[in-house]
Amino acid sequence: MQISREKPALTADDERRIFLAAAERVSAAVMEMPSPSPDKTISDLADTPLYGIFVSLKHGGRLRSCCGYLNPVATLGEALIHAADRAAKDDPRFPPIAAEELEYLKMEVWILWGKEEIAARGEDRAREVIVGKHGLQIAQGLYGGLLLPGVATEHGFDARTFLSQTCLKAGLPPDAWLRDDASVFRFEGYAIRGDFPWDKNEIRFPSQAGSFYPGSAGELDRALGRLFDDPRFRPPNGAPQRQSYAAAMVPHAGWVYSGHLAAAVLERVEFPERVVVLCPKHYPGGAGWAVAPHRRWRFPGGEVSSDPELAARLADGVQGLQLDAEAHRQEHAIEVQIPLLARLAPQARVVGISVGQGALDEALRFASQMADVLRDMPQRPLLIISSDMNHFADDGQTRRVDRLALDAIESLDPRRLYETVRENRISMCGMYPCAIVMETLRQLDALHRAELVGYATSAEVNGQRDRVVGYAGMLFE
Repeated sequence: MQISREKPALTADDERRIFLAAAERVSAAVMEMPSPSPDKTISDLADTPLYGIFVSLKHGGRLRSCCGYLNPVATLGEALIHAADRAAKDDPRFPPIAAEELEYLKMEVWILWGKEEIAARGEDRAREVIVGKHGLQIAQGLYGGLLLPGVATEHGFDARTFLSQTCLKAGLPPDAWLRDDASVFRFEGYAIRGDFPWDKNEIRFPSQAGSFYPGSAGELDRALGRLFDDPRFRPPNGAPQRQSYAAAMVPHAGWVYSGHLAAAVLERVEFPERVVVLCPKHYPGGAGWAVAPHRRWRFPGGEVSSDPELAARLADGVQGLQLDAEAHRQEHAIEVQIPLLARLAPQARVVGISVGQGALDEALRFASQMADVLRDMPQRPLLIISSDMNHFADDGQTRRVDRLALDAIESLDPRRLYETVRENRISMCGMYPCAIVMETLRQLDALHRAELVGYATSAEVNGQRDRVVGYAGMLFE
């Protein structure tokens, strides 16, 4: 390929598409997702010749990452892939970009062309540098470094200072540019700038990966294999026969404590096209009753689709329920279920609802109105209650009070559950979602039996019997 010394002829729409393609690569690398080919966005531009591309990311006005790809015969598509992927994870000066940072980032995509060696020597080199037009690159022996054209204008450098700073970037003395054995190059470039393209309602990024469950795609996949191979709570002859259920209850502690029980429950379910997960609200911020507005739930190495239309219908139909992303930003109780659902029902669309505590009559009204929304659907969604049982009593006391709550659930009476938990001060965090789901099923004439799949406490994992959390898995039909 012939070396191009001309500025690439890019239109405003071309620049917009390049910026979007870079952002897609950065976000995919951050989330350890399969990287989209930029050809889908810039297919007609991918073979454009240039010298290179740099992708720069800033957070709060401070540089967060800046990496590039340079080659005298580079193409735009090739350079963009390498620069964006490296900017996401591989700038050695900074930790990798985290998912929760993306919405706060500003990005620059630098288009570079016209690299040429400055033939002048000594002080005359400074006269060949035009601040605001040229970027600089220096090489001397094993040392080399580069500064983009924007560095000089951003910091108010004159040509000599710009040359000296390029030397320092290369690990050379600031006057190395004066030496004849140092090669100094100039190139031209400009930046496509903007906020990192982010729709907070597009993707719900994981906030608890690496805490409640593994943080990398490989570790998560192996952990899922262990959970579904765990013999506890599974039939003696192996994998259970799947069948249709109206609802399920699964625990939401860290996978090491309760993931095997959640897997054992969900593995028995024949999943419909949609799933609605209700969980207690654990964190401040956002609406008290919040349905997630996102279109996708992301986890390391994968994602699950949501159903924004159903979410909007629920928000419209249930008084007090709001479409709200903030309430779901840190919430773990739905997030920990997403990889399990992805493994068992990758095509299912998952709607998430977090519910703060309230009075019984409010729960019953919520359930009645949710039943009205679901009643005429051609295929009703599976309702999932995400809940742990009693918290932080000793093992014996926890098992005793949890049995009271489970008896109330098995009686199929949401009022009894509510009163039992309140009167016995059982810290079952998902009691309110459980009562809502039970009453919803009752309103739909779909609550006939509750089956206990299994029960455990955290003591079975860590051996600490004086302060435990209880976990139960149930199926409803």
